[in-house]
Amino acid sequence: MITLEVNGARHELDADPAMPLLWALRDLLGLTGTKYGCGKALCGACTLHLDGAPVRACVTPLAAAAGRRDTASCHVRTA
Repeated sequence: MITLEVNGARHELDADPAMPLLWALRDLLGLTGTKYGCGKALCGACTLHLDGAPVRACVTPLAAAAGRRDTASCHVRTA
């Protein structure tokens, strides 16, 4: 079970830790603001911020988001 805090709301996700953060946000949480572009972290359409650093959500697994804080964009923080 992975706990994410997104836009101030906590969410418990029963998902594969290897699942890309993009698909967890879009498919599991229904948050479609972060877009799919190339799927290879080249175009930047899926960019969001974790700990103040931009990351490409299409190649960032849920496990990599654990323990990191949000600063902007999609406001993702794990708890």
